[in-house]
Amino acid sequence: MITDDLENINFYSNINNAIKEALEFIKVNISCSSKEQRYEINNNMYSVVETSKPKKSSNQKLEIHRKYIDVQYIIDGYDVIGWKSLSNCKKIYKNYDKSKDIAFFNDYPDFNIILKQGSFSVFFQQDAHAPLCGKLPVKKCIVKVIQAVK
Repeated sequence: MITDDLENINFYSNINNAIKEALEFIKVNISCSSKEQRYEINNNMYSVVETSKPKKSSNQKLEIHRKYIDVQYIIDGYDVIGWKSLSNCKKIYKNYDKSKDIAFFNDYPDFNIILKQGSFSVFFQQDAHAPLCGKLPVKKCIVKVIQAVK
């Protein structure tokens, strides 16, 4: 997991070319006036801009993805996102659904990340995360980046 402000994206340019491309897409194309819709970036990634209400505490489940890396950027407002290493998730809530690229866990996060406007987090395969745990609606851009196959 990586969490930082968008102004610091140059620190991450050597980690992964696709993540660099996703962050550059956000920097160049996403603002408060961005339409809420899906944006096709290339064959390996797309983004969705949406405003979401916080989840009820009973619906705040940790989620993981196997196919995609999640790059979550806060356009307006803030989000509270729980985090736990997948290796420590033991309480399966919903098994992996390949068509939706998601599985859910009932485990409690080890800690919460508070993402403010202009900040982002990158969640990899091993990062179970529970977004939308704040108290107010948040406008965000989520870039889905296909994981590199090893």
